[in-house]
Amino acid sequence: MSVTKEQVLATAALCRLDLRPDAAEDPAEADRRLERLAAQLDAVIGYMDILNQVDTENVEPLYSTLRDPAPPRADLTEKKRTAAEILANAPERRENFFVVPPVI
Repeated sequence: MSVTKEQVLATAALCRLDLRPDAAEDPAEADRRLERLAAQLDAVIGYMDILNQVDTENVEPLYSTLRDPAPPRADLTEKKRTAAEILANAPERRENFFVVPPVI
């Protein structure tokens, strides 16, 4: 199967990518770019065809890469530092808060 430039442009449109050449671009360069993208997409689809040939008849679906997931840890709060310790290196602070420039 060979991917055409038209298929590349259609796929790009579905992905909301604008691959059309702009007015300043050389038409020959734009054509080479589309040819290169078509060849790359064709290689990806070719690889998918190779994967489709793999026999997966007796293979269980993999839901997690971990054989035995770690048990969840207890949700405990710890107070390790005081507000004064946290704010010690702040360039500017007001009471127990960091002062930052306004964001507009």
